[in-house]
Amino acid sequence: MKRASLWVLLLLGSALAQTVRVVAASDLQYALTEVAQAFERKNPGVRVELLFGSSGKFYTQITQGLEADLFFSAEKAYPELLERRGLAEPGTRKPYAIGRVVLWVDKSLGLKPGPQTLLDPRVTKVALANPVHAPYGRAAVTLLEHLGLLKRRPLTLPGLGKPFAQLSWEEIPWEELTGGVEAYWDAGPLRQGKKDFTFVYGENIAQAAHLALHATQVGVLALSLALHPDLAGPGEYWLAPLGSHLTLEQDYVVLKGRQRPEVLAFYRFVGSPEARAVFRRYGFLLPGE
Repeated sequence: MKRASLWVLLLLGSALAQTVRVVAASDLQYALTEVAQAFERKNPGVRVELLFGSSGKFYTQITQGLEADLFFSAEKAYPELLERRGLAEPGTRKPYAIGRVVLWVDKSLGLKPGPQTLLDPRVTKVALANPVHAPYGRAAVTLLEHLGLLKRRPLTLPGLGKPFAQLSWEEIPWEELTGGVEAYWDAGPLRQGKKDFTFVYGENIAQAAHLALHATQVGVLALSLALHPDLAGPGEYWLAPLGSHLTLEQDYVVLKGRQRPEVLAFYRFVGSPEARAVFRRYGFLLPGE
């Protein structure tokens, strides 16, 4: 009888547990997991569910009714669009970090990471996130363009008032570039002196990191992932200077109708000194610093 009573209490406790559902850019898979664990230790009655993926895909899914409380984007444009569409709680969009980009190289290649690394004949595959819907993929493409390793093709895209080559990075209609990077950029410098060269795309930056680690040995990745032992052990990286690629201003927002006390508690905790220390340790630049 006592065992039955205990089981009922456990079931009730589980039913009463409050859950915060978070969808987040995959560059946060290590940092935000630690932040959520710290929050749960301080709030034992609350559980934070984390789902990581592409910011662009999450935006689309949210507009189609995805059940979530908070959205952490790798680019501020998507939370801004949710605000305009009335799908975010007014006044809750806030910056949480600026993302950094690295060129990661497997140590087994014997190459010192840096822009010239990509010209080496041994580098025939480079992993990056798909720029159609992943902000880190867009940052990767703009970095390679800035370094002179990609050159825009003489195109005029439908619906635009000026040639593709004259568009700023922010003006590029990334969601429409579905033909692959080399349909819009000439990768001649990367192909020179090599039998073959190809970009290998991950659906998000975490998948791109997995591809770099297990398939390509080279990738344009998020610093927050390159610092984790999974990548820091077998590889080395070169940190791209700020201004050398599309800026990754990263915002988070409470989704419409989700202002429950536990959601707002986690929302506020993200800006706490404890959470900021975690983000800082994973290489993010923080608002106000």
